[in-house]
Amino acid sequence: MKLLIVDDEHYIVNYLAALILEHAGEDLEVYKCYSGIEAMDLAKTMKIDLALLDIHMPGLSGIDTASGIAGYYPDCRFIFLTAFDNFEHIYAADKLDHSRYLLKTESDEVIWDEVFSAIREIQSEAAKLHLLSTASQKSMLLSHLLQQTILKEIFSGGSIDKIIQSLQISFSEFPLDLNSPVFLMYTQIHHRTFQEKYRIHSRTTLEYLQLMDRLCVNKFHYSMLDLEQGTLLWLFQPSFDPSLASEFDLLESLANDFSDYCTDTLHRHVTVVLYPAASDWENIYKNFYTLQQYADSFITKAPLIYSSVNILDDEPSSLFLHSGDYIERTEIDRLLQELTFSLYQGSETDYAAVLKKLEEECTTIRSMHDIRAIKIYMSIALLLLNYIDLYQLQEHLASKIALYQLYYIYDFSSWKEAFHYIGSLSHHLFEIQDSKKTDKNNLLIQKIKLYIGQHLSETINLATISRVVNYNETYISRLFKQLTGISLSEYVSQERIKKAKQLLSSTSESIQNIAAVTGFDTSQYFSIVFKKMTGVSPSTYRKTHLYTRGD
Repeated sequence: MKLLIVDDEHYIVNYLAALILEHAGEDLEVYKCYSGIEAMDLAKTMKIDLALLDIHMPGLSGIDTASGIAGYYPDCRFIFLTAFDNFEHIYAADKLDHSRYLLKTESDEVIWDEVFSAIREIQSEAAKLHLLSTASQKSMLLSHLLQQTILKEIFSGGSIDKIIQSLQISFSEFPLDLNSPVFLMYTQIHHRTFQEKYRIHSRTTLEYLQLMDRLCVNKFHYSMLDLEQGTLLWLFQPSFDPSLASEFDLLESLANDFSDYCTDTLHRHVTVVLYPAASDWENIYKNFYTLQQYADSFITKAPLIYSSVNILDDEPSSLFLHSGDYIERTEIDRLLQELTFSLYQGSETDYAAVLKKLEEECTTIRSMHDIRAIKIYMSIALLLLNYIDLYQLQEHLASKIALYQLYYIYDFSSWKEAFHYIGSLSHHLFEIQDSKKTDKNNLLIQKIKLYIGQHLSETINLATISRVVNYNETYISRLFKQLTGISLSEYVSQERIKKAKQLLSSTSESIQNIAAVTGFDTSQYFSIVFKKMTGVSPSTYRKTHLYTRGD
């Protein structure tokens, strides 16, 4: 959730930010702006959920700023702060939806209670997102099914001109302009169980459609193609004046909101990949295929216990191609699919249980020359070879186990021996991948810490770090807290105070300069934070430590 504080008085913005961060959870991101124009520029690049604004500001007033933000995000909540208890101000503020009014003279407790109340409203609204009337649900699903027919015809190579003509003749409506390019967003939902992945519910489809309906208000027209369980392709066209904001920046913000909602409210993790440019309808299938392959290869960059939002590289890396034709859903084929799912989800326990069932099938047959048993073994071998090739694990395995036995079946005297080998090889694969994920996460944390250390004098927030390391903001926030034990904002504050201590005790720089170097807007705000974290003022700390050093 993103909270924005806007006031032309820097110390007020900083004080409110410190107050809110002290009480807020790790999922609340606080942004600071010092003018209405600066706030509007920020709103063009990311979704604002809650804004605290001074009513009286030079240039763009708080009321005008809120109206502009509401134009982008109608569900945004507003809390107006002012030093004037004036009916006209209250009346102007009340004309906006989701707004409330506070005097700056109110106590910290009153201000925080109002903020927390607004946050609860937003969370409650998100929880109720899926509640539509039965008639509305049926209408939305019917419209979705009609759009499916059109999109499938396009993906099957149908003539765009003929489809347009058919829509005109039948007076059918389609939300997208078939003469204009579209933006593509590929989403892969990572279900919690194999059974859930292959279960189809209209309710699940409605959840995604309702969510996207809300996210796209005043920003995009959209349509969605169901490709298989958990795989969705979203198509967007802007519905706003592109001169007012960056189309792709708003789409990226929308993708992050979609991912966060799926994770936090629906409790489903999702991989999202955006195509970096608008696509002509003739190239949609080719671009979708590129997105799909990129998503498969990108999963290694983040454990599937998290969601991620990614932008397709200009030169996608070598991609994994699934081999083999579609097979009927016999029990053996179902087990092989479940084995594949468990391997790619990193679930060794589930994988071992399925592998045991396949082993029992082959050991029952006994003969090492039985075609059915050989097909089962070779299917598993092909699965593992594809996996090893995709993640480039050959060298990692070389010192642990011989790989040639995977494809040289007659080295084994029995199916029991062969499956013992597959079990050992698989165990090594899980160990290697767990180690790589840990190493990758630690490297990511090191990169974040290095960036923070080198940019203490600048504004540091989740959005900035997300762009630097190319990971989803929610993923970064949770991973940092998980691996370090503190939130990202706490770490930034600690590093700033640590740097300030070093400068206070080893240089004669003024407190004002030290405040600027360590990223504080004013020396007053710096003194408040420093005393809160150390128990003494900066000047007292300097006197004590300079005396100690001289002694």
